[in-house]
Amino acid sequence: MRTPLRMLSLATLPLAVLAGVTTANAADWKGSEETRDGVLHVMNPAQPMLPEVTLKPQELWRIGGDTDAEGEFFGVINQVTTDSDGNIYLLDLQLNEIKIFSPDGTYIRTIGREGEGPGEFRAPTGLFFVPSGEVGVLQANPLKIVLLTKTGEPAGEYPTPKIEGEGFVTVAGARPAGDQLVCLAMGNNFIQEKGTFIQTIMLRGIDSNGTVVASYYDEPRVLDFASPVFHEKDWDTIQNRWATSPDGRVFGCAEHGSYAVTIWKPDGSVDRVVHAEHSPHKRTAEEREYLEGIWSVFTRQAPGASVQIEDYDNPVAAIYTRDDGSLWVMNSEGSHPDDGTLGTFDVFDRNGRFVKKVSIEGEGTPRQDGYFFVGDRLYVVTEFLGAVLAMQGGGSDVEGDEEAEPMSVICYQLDQGQIALN
Repeated sequence: MRTPLRMLSLATLPLAVLAGVTTANAADWKGSEETRDGVLHVMNPAQPMLPEVTLKPQELWRIGGDTDAEGEFFGVINQVTTDSDGNIYLLDLQLNEIKIFSPDGTYIRTIGREGEGPGEFRAPTGLFFVPSGEVGVLQANPLKIVLLTKTGEPAGEYPTPKIEGEGFVTVAGARPAGDQLVCLAMGNNFIQEKGTFIQTIMLRGIDSNGTVVASYYDEPRVLDFASPVFHEKDWDTIQNRWATSPDGRVFGCAEHGSYAVTIWKPDGSVDRVVHAEHSPHKRTAEEREYLEGIWSVFTRQAPGASVQIEDYDNPVAAIYTRDDGSLWVMNSEGSHPDDGTLGTFDVFDRNGRFVKKVSIEGEGTPRQDGYFFVGDRLYVVTEFLGAVLAMQGGGSDVEGDEEAEPMSVICYQLDQGQIALN
């Protein structure tokens, strides 16, 4: 049922403004630029150039939840995108299907299904449109990218990245960037003689033949089976904080504990690193206990394993990009919003200068729900974290953790004038 009232792995936010349009006067910027080892670093102060903006978006509709309406039963929605007609595509990780809704929230059809045959997939982790117009669905294991027409007919497969020398490779995500497809890959190696497991996180750009044409990021992390400890600073990094833009650039927060977003050019070279002064949120004892419960989903998969939680939140909670070249960062304080606020975002122009803060009012919790910015809309997928944890490990060890409510999708209309870079 739709009602007219009324977020880690995050999509682009295009606007009807031209890239490169002058935003705030550069003279108002109080930051600086410096070069380190040949790389430009943009150093921003804590305060932006413009006053903070508070958005009060219109809720257009909501679907799912406790309803018997056709097409509105969801398992775990993990990706949201739209086609050129504005129809919304919801990828369901649990039900292995894609539900399609019209711009006004009316159910159209379901495409894809579980299986190994043409047009079929299991545990999909990515959803996007390929240049030829078909729907691409990424399956992590065994690796393949299934193609479907918009009406659901099988359309073959898209080439997957040819990554060698990294052990058993899985691909956890894929996003278009210009004429490339950027893949978040993980190379997994068990070193039996040392009793260690090494996982290398990689960002790779591939062409239409699956050939790797750009290497953006490589970072290994090690688990010693003699004393298995998951260090949050090592295991919660770029895989939860990366994005792409239509101009081919790639964005990622590679270092836990630092407000620094690296921007790569399409060829894999670093364009710049954007920094901002920020005092991260200090976690309470209750928050640390809650996080330990969440991590229990993963630690109990390795006998005797434990987790080491940091005292402070990662300064960067999530990042998003827009067609005007801007970067939206939800910092650690912005991810702990006041009641009635979805969150607060730091907005940077394409040069990496801190322009303004934007707070968005509405129903949603950044650390529990999924946020998907697409066009001039924000889609909030409720109960996202709980549903994913329940599916992966049968629930967390959080005291009082109860079965998640049925997922809903809430569609908000954003005011283009208020989210523009001026």
